[in-house]
Amino acid sequence: MTAQEPRAYWAALPQALLLGLIAGACAWFSIAFTRAPGGLSTLWIPGGILCGMLLTTPRSRWPAQCICVFAAFIAANAITGGKLVQSLALSAADTLEAVIVALAVGGRIVDLADPAHAKRAAKVAAVSAVIACGLTGFFAALVLAPVLQPPLALLYRNYVLSHIVGMMVFCTFAVIARILGWRMLGHRGRRFELGVNLVLIALCTLVVFVVDGYGMPFLIFPALLLAVFRHRFVGFSLGVTLVALIATAATVHGYGPFALLPDGAAAMRTLWLQAFIAFTGLLTLPVAIILTESSELNRRRTASERDYRMLADNSHDMVVRMAPDDTNVYVSPAAEEMLGWPLDQLQAARWDLVHPDDRASLGKAVAELRNNGGRAVITFRLRHKAGHYVWIEAHARLVPAMRAGDAEDIVYSGRDVTDRMLAKQALEANQRRLRAITDNLPAFIMHVDASERYTFANAYSLRTLGLDHGAVVGRSVRDIMGADIYREVEPFMCAALRGENVGFEIEHHFHGRRQVYQSNYVADVGDDGAVHGFYAVSFDITELKLAQAELLHLARFDPLTGVANRLHFIERLELAVARSHRNRRPVALLYLDLDHFKDINDTLGHAAGDEVLREFARRLRESVRDVDLVARLGGDEFVVVLEEIDTPEMAQSIAGKLIARLDEPVALSDTAPIHISASIGIAFAEHPVEDAETLLTRADAALYEAKRAGRSRWRMAG
Repeated sequence: MTAQEPRAYWAALPQALLLGLIAGACAWFSIAFTRAPGGLSTLWIPGGILCGMLLTTPRSRWPAQCICVFAAFIAANAITGGKLVQSLALSAADTLEAVIVALAVGGRIVDLADPAHAKRAAKVAAVSAVIACGLTGFFAALVLAPVLQPPLALLYRNYVLSHIVGMMVFCTFAVIARILGWRMLGHRGRRFELGVNLVLIALCTLVVFVVDGYGMPFLIFPALLLAVFRHRFVGFSLGVTLVALIATAATVHGYGPFALLPDGAAAMRTLWLQAFIAFTGLLTLPVAIILTESSELNRRRTASERDYRMLADNSHDMVVRMAPDDTNVYVSPAAEEMLGWPLDQLQAARWDLVHPDDRASLGKAVAELRNNGGRAVITFRLRHKAGHYVWIEAHARLVPAMRAGDAEDIVYSGRDVTDRMLAKQALEANQRRLRAITDNLPAFIMHVDASERYTFANAYSLRTLGLDHGAVVGRSVRDIMGADIYREVEPFMCAALRGENVGFEIEHHFHGRRQVYQSNYVADVGDDGAVHGFYAVSFDITELKLAQAELLHLARFDPLTGVANRLHFIERLELAVARSHRNRRPVALLYLDLDHFKDINDTLGHAAGDEVLREFARRLRESVRDVDLVARLGGDEFVVVLEEIDTPEMAQSIAGKLIARLDEPVALSDTAPIHISASIGIAFAEHPVEDAETLLTRADAALYEAKRAGRSRWRMAG
């Protein structure tokens, strides 16, 4: 049990005790003063009161109320001479039937105070009361049979009818009393009228049930129906309760039309009295329900019309009701603020205010709405009094006409959407410009969604792919690009779909041609932070790559001979020296110079000299290994870097082979073949190898030794 629960029980106790006193008094009245000869109860009052209280209080208070009422029932039975066992059993049955009805009604009707639920509440209460009283009546008849000794069927019938009638009359009374409180005595200004109606009902009932020999009980109904017509459920509850109490008390004491039955017919008198009370309630309750529902509908309709008129009159949107002849039955004040025209000038059919370009489409939309009904959203332009046009978005629907038999009207709510339309037009213009730009850029510009499907492709992409827009949008990257390209770009797509921006190059045979593309994937991140896909921009950089390769070749190779230039030679020599240090292997350098090359240029011309240089470089490349480097330092000076040699003799052997190879005649284009020769300087370095510059200096010195020795020979640096 929580700390709040004990406080809740204590708070419910005073009300439960008061309910117990009321229920006990009503039980005493029902037992002691309404018992006909033979001990058969006529009207059971407290069950209805308990059920009404349960229906109008929170369920957390039900236990306390049921306990107090149960104790009151036992006390009432004890006071009237009931035996303990029968009192306990009957009290339990009386309490249980009220709880069953309360659970049934409360579980299906959320708000008993809402008049809209009155009919359903009455149906549920009637069915549940019959079931509950039928079940408890069987138990009560078994308990009472040994004491009262009438037929069991008679006991059962009397018990069930008395409890059903009591539930119908007094449960309704308790619910209305709890909901209305002091207002049950009538609204201010109408209390006197209610009092007069109740006095009239009491007088009619007394006349019928007290005056001897006046056997016309139905004279009560006019006064009772008057109270119901004038005061709805309050008139029904108070009036029927008053009739039931007077009729029961009078009949039990031998008065009224049912007392005219022969002596010994007590059971029949009780049955007729119960039938009369039930008929009284069944006659007037539907009237009360119908009148209450009608009043509630009228109230809600009036309130709805009032609220609608208030909303329409104060709405920022223009509200218009248009008759079949296109005249405006109602125009809200917002129209004058929106369009500048006085309201009286907007009552007539003002098609002249509609923009000429919109009249045909607006007329067609109105005609379709009148023919087909339903709803429509129509956008059109109306001319402002100042001369400019205002964009209106109208939400229209067909509604019943104001006069019976007339055609249906159109009601629409029009909103000024000029700013939105202008923004939309500007956006569409921007989109056209962007589309024109993207379509004419020489690049793939695409959008791929989170499921790796294309949602956009520019015209260049479509032309390059040889596909139309419909054949690309909606299809997957794998379908369009093929499995090979997809495998290469998949890691980058995954990164982009994780929210990363990535750039990469891809080289692939694309449509039969080797191409290189530079691609950038930019994640499409929404305002919610979720990645909805990515934008792909790819440029064909095949020509750029070829140009870069050509520039790189020109920067590192001699353009005349095709062998490495001085820059490339220095880099390779430094790497060779570094490897020699690391691997502890020797390295050698051959420094070559063409003999008498100046004479060739002077006598045969520079073109012939260039041919000689090219042929000289070719023979050098053919005479050395693939791992060796041939380079031209400038003019007629060449070098060869030798790696992976072990002895000086290997370098000398290669130098001798070069001299022999150069001894062959050189065929020229415009002159007879000529003989060339070269001098070679060799620098051989074992580990640890000196630096590259020292190695080159030693080879150069050896070259000059070879020249002084008579040329066409080699010399080894010491």
